Amino acid sequence: MKLSISNINIEKFLKRSWPMLIGGAVFVVGLAALLFYVAINGNVRSDATGADSGPAIVVATSTEGFVPRHLDGVLVPEGQEALQPIAIMVENSPDARPLSGVAEANLVVEAPVEGGITRFMLVFDATTTFAQVGPVRSARPYYVELADALHAVYAHVGGSPEGLDLISKISGFRNLDQFYNGPTFWRSSRSAPHNVYTKNDLVATAVARKGWQPQPFTPWRYVAELPTSTQNGLSISVPYGGAFNVSWTYDEASHRYLRRQAGVTERDLDGATVSSTNVLVLKTDAQQVDDYGRLHLRTTGSGKGVLFRDGERFDITWHRSGSGWFTFESIDAGDVFFKPGPTWISLVTTPDEFPASLESDGVVVP
Repeated sequence: MKLSISNINIEKFLKRSWPMLIGGAVFVVGLAALLFYVAINGNVRSDATGADSGPAIVVATSTEGFVPRHLDGVLVPEGQEALQPIAIMVENSPDARPLSGVAEANLVVEAPVEGGITRFMLVFDATTTFAQVGPVRSARPYYVELADALHAVYAHVGGSPEGLDLISKISGFRNLDQFYNGPTFWRSSRSAPHNVYTKNDLVATAVARKGWQPQPFTPWRYVAELPTSTQNGLSISVPYGGAFNVSWTYDEASHRYLRRQAGVTERDLDGATVSSTNVLVLKTDAQQVDDYGRLHLRTTGSGKGVLFRDGERFDITWHRSGSGWFTFESIDAGDVFFKPGPTWISLVTTPDEFPASLESDGVVVP
């Protein structure tokens, strides 16, 4: 039998290439099966959140091995529920805006300082990533009291005389003053004093170097099944005045309140929208402590307050004694429940420069 050259070449090709041919056939069959599965079951689901939806909250599909985090009630692996809180003083003057890190905070305390200006204490869990927070500014005594109540590391740049004096008197206070911890902070190209920043890995290095260990505080009650209210809490107005007036609007899609300041949606420098799951407005009183106009806000005792969550409003009473953290009760002395996620606390006072009432959908809190 006479074989042609073409027949010989084909035979050699098949002998040498059969492994690749079989592999290719398997790949084609697998790809076809994958396409068929997608066609039957729909697109692959993604839970990624964009910059405008706030920090991503990982929700466990089972509570086994997960517990509520003390700082915000979010379920985390057991052993991570009571890590070291990090509290950072951040200014809020118009020259400092847009700010950095506000949208990533697990807890925020907002209060007036002097001249009608408000300032923030941003509190982060040790596992929260904050690539840039600031501008970092000076301490005030009532923020020092609240940072101590959480046993938090307190990052700031100097402080008022009363604030620094209080820090020196609190045994074991976790003081992270930029004046004595320069490597934990940096200065940007912005004009001073609006140019000091820090980030999570720098703070973590400082905490490890100083050997600070977390200490417990009494967490609030976070539950999935929440009591309802008959009061409308879809919008909130906090009348700090002028460029510091604040409003919140409930967004049903994200189940969060979106913040506006001076009539403008508040966003961080990186574009992230500032939002919160729970909004607390707590009424207290203040005293001017020096000719500069600095204030001292009362953070102990008790007072009236309002909690907003899930588009509803709850009238409450706040309490705080000694060096402990805030506790709350409803107006009928019942428990107050929070939804897992970030909480924003606005402290309001009654000097002449601030209105003596809070307004929400026409409801006034005297």
